[in-house]
Amino acid sequence: MRRRTMLSGITGLALAGLTATGCSRSGPGTGPGGDVDVSDTRMEAQIEFAIWESDFDWDAVIAGFNKVYPNITVQMTASPFKDFFTRLQTQASGENLPDAFMMNGPNFQLYASHDMLASLAPAVEAGKLDFADYPEAMSTLYTYEDVPYGVPTSYDSIGLWYNTALFEKAGADAPTDEWTWEDLHHAAKSISEKLAGEGVYGFAGGAYNQELFYNLIFQADGAVLNEDATKAQYSSPGSRKALQFLRDMVEDGSSPTIQTTADTSPDELFKSGKAAMVYGGSFRLQGYVDSAVAADIQVVPLPIGDRRAVVLHGGAVVASASSEKRDAAAAFAVYTGTKEAQEIVGASGTSIPAFRGTEQAYIDSHPEYDLALFPASAEEYGVPYPVSANTQAWLEVESEMIPQILAGDLSVEEGTTQLDARIDELLAKEAEQ
Repeated sequence: MRRRTMLSGITGLALAGLTATGCSRSGPGTGPGGDVDVSDTRMEAQIEFAIWESDFDWDAVIAGFNKVYPNITVQMTASPFKDFFTRLQTQASGENLPDAFMMNGPNFQLYASHDMLASLAPAVEAGKLDFADYPEAMSTLYTYEDVPYGVPTSYDSIGLWYNTALFEKAGADAPTDEWTWEDLHHAAKSISEKLAGEGVYGFAGGAYNQELFYNLIFQADGAVLNEDATKAQYSSPGSRKALQFLRDMVEDGSSPTIQTTADTSPDELFKSGKAAMVYGGSFRLQGYVDSAVAADIQVVPLPIGDRRAVVLHGGAVVASASSEKRDAAAAFAVYTGTKEAQEIVGASGTSIPAFRGTEQAYIDSHPEYDLALFPASAEEYGVPYPVSANTQAWLEVESEMIPQILAGDLSVEEGTTQLDARIDELLAKEAEQ
């Protein structure tokens, strides 16, 4: 799945543009659509399944589903990722959502909080779905007010990718599994100084959330939002420590200026041999394999801060609470999370399937890299991508202000105080809806 780190291209739904579906809640903790029944494998229906374009073999998943539910026809509609949520917004506003559709973290709670997603709690109670089969962070991401609504399909984890040739040229020791922030900074500064004449930086940072500063924030025991997502926490001590760490690396030349990484992404700097290290997602694999530095790179777990942490994000399949074929749509959503379906999802080797034990195709796709660290780190210390009921609104503020903080236009203290205040206003508006 080709998701952009800053999640650009997503058009979040305006809260005022959403209306409740009118579905009644069937009991405490079940949510709308709580009466779904996926047990009848002979049910007859024709459902629409909307996806964003990806490398998944959804046709094969549907074929597997039809071996279990032979009388349900699944018609798949695909949109480019940059258009997917705009189209979904239009459908939601017209009360014409697809029966089943893909979902991502930043948009999930908005749809769930407006009663647009069918609860999958009955499938869990019936033993048809077990969220223990997925990394805890992914299960948490697609649960709202203790009700599960989305079945995880795949996820992204983050690692420290490095260029072995540049390390050797600079005479620096290669990263290890036990590296700390201090080790990262020391090596980055040394390489930047020794290879300055070649325009090479030791580390390509930037203002990237999922792949960079969110991980550092959690490693420093900071937070993006408080536990109930009612207040921003960028001004917490840990969060400030993380942002100061990145700013220090920019100021001493260990990492390029924020303007440089805005013009040329850290990913591109790394692939062109102009950066010795980068924090990169598991989804970057194919791009690195196809790059000029493919033979010279390796990956290790993220350096350790006050603790280990890595941010997880990934997609899920949900069912519309207002669908007249809700049982069939929920049955399909549940099937996409089974071991059989997840093995199909992972067969291409381009994404990590969410079902535990089905990651081997991804790991084996390029044995020259230690790809096993991605599911291992996700399992051991993965944390969910931070979201609220209207994530996209405050992400826009974050993407405006974090670069100013890292570039030195605002002090870390002043910038995070302002950032929290602006986001708190947006979160308060969420609570009023």
